[in-house]
Amino acid sequence: MDLNRTLPRRVIVTGASSGIGRAVAEGVLASGGRVLAVDLRSDAAWEHDRLVQRDADVSDADRVAEVFAEAEALLGGAPDAVVHCAGIYEWKPVSSMTVDDWDRSMRINGRGTFLIAQAAARFIRAGAIVLLSSVAYGRGDETEPGAVYAASKGAIVSLTRQLAAEFGAQGIRVNAVAPGMIDTPMLTLDATPGAVEALTAHLPARRIGTVDDVASACLFLASGAASYITGETLHVDGGYLAT
Repeated sequence: MDLNRTLPRRVIVTGASSGIGRAVAEGVLASGGRVLAVDLRSDAAWEHDRLVQRDADVSDADRVAEVFAEAEALLGGAPDAVVHCAGIYEWKPVSSMTVDDWDRSMRINGRGTFLIAQAAARFIRAGAIVLLSSVAYGRGDETEPGAVYAASKGAIVSLTRQLAAEFGAQGIRVNAVAPGMIDTPMLTLDATPGAVEALTAHLPARRIGTVDDVASACLFLASGAASYITGETLHVDGGYLAT
């Protein structure tokens, strides 16, 4: 099967200005598709004839609704897929975490995911929603103190299953991708001396992942090649949870 032939043609990508979201958007563009790139701040230097950018806080219900209402006109048709990569990571132990820290992460990672998925289901006629979780939901890690991040990403795993059940009758598949340690600006292991070396020594893959590793998984789940997959969480972690 030629995966490019099954990739969606009109895709909304959140968190698209950098990291995993940027890699997903680039993958769609490289296959000949069109992208509506959504981020808190767009990248003025990023231009492509099949790319449109919009600024949005994904936790702002009114702004999310505005952006999705524009999508069909901007993409030249109803979106085939939404890949939701926007999120934040609060690197702070529980002992020093404030209620405001907790609420901010839950607002962006939790509420934001709910709003994007809800809007996607209103505008996708048949297609796929891919949400970004994290292996943090499945395993505690003393070197990466992020309880609220883990909790918010665990909520996305549960939400994915429920959305798959609710949206299936509309012809919409919903899946999640749970990255492990990926080389993005959010990776904080370099703040702990020797942490990267210690981790990769025990990873079956023996390396930190790349944004392209995760983007490839997102694009697969958004594609027709995954037409019988829904309600699942695909771990892209180099074997982290296996060890």
